[in-house]
Amino acid sequence: MLYLDKGYIGCFEMSDKESAKQQLNDYIQQLKDAGHRQIIAPINGDVWHSYRLVSWSNGDPTFPFEPQNPLWHNEVYEELGFKPLMKYRSDKFNIGNIRPIHNTDAALRIRAFQNDDLQLIYDLSLQGFNENFLYCEITFDDFSKLYQPVLPMVDNELVVIAEVDGAPAGFIFTFIADNVLILKSMAVLPEFRSRGIGAWLINHVLLAGQIKGAKTAIAALMSDGNNSNKIVSKYGSEQIREYTLYSLEV
Repeated sequence: MLYLDKGYIGCFEMSDKESAKQQLNDYIQQLKDAGHRQIIAPINGDVWHSYRLVSWSNGDPTFPFEPQNPLWHNEVYEELGFKPLMKYRSDKFNIGNIRPIHNTDAALRIRAFQNDDLQLIYDLSLQGFNENFLYCEITFDDFSKLYQPVLPMVDNELVVIAEVDGAPAGFIFTFIADNVLILKSMAVLPEFRSRGIGAWLINHVLLAGQIKGAKTAIAALMSDGNNSNKIVSKYGSEQIREYTLYSLEV
């Protein structure tokens, strides 16, 4: 959840190091004066919106909706005493030779996205992500606004819902950009975890992306060591980007 006893800094543009450090110091002092003893940055309001900095890159092109910043932005935070709080990564891998995983769970099925499924994806996201670091709830209206830029890119066969005995159990939201399949987000409800649903969802969209001409896939913005990271590593994924969320004790 988003802890209100902590201070947050976001929507902060940097033009050069010295002026950025001065402005950031001003924000730190304001938050300290307000009684906050831990400051987290950068985070634009909450984790549903843009947060964290690119802190390492292998030089591969950026992809849609990825954070973008010069690497020296990290130095601004670090030189003021901020330390890494959380690390995230994006991994890329070849999908030309993907083979299907055979489902042995008769209760489990996958269906394609339907035009009125955004509400369902919202509901699954709230339940599936509520244990994530700094999670907070948002309204469906705000959630819809977040997804408006990506909805024109939606291919119904690349956004799929997992059901167990007809009940929604999880989803994966992916799209193709420049012939690369972007795995944007995935959630499985807590009561349905440990049944291989996440692995099956990923395998399903990789096969669909392969049919549609994608040669590679990017698993985007994963927390280090989370389940998605473990699944794509089995496909020989390699890290192309690192992102850092920082914290300062004051």
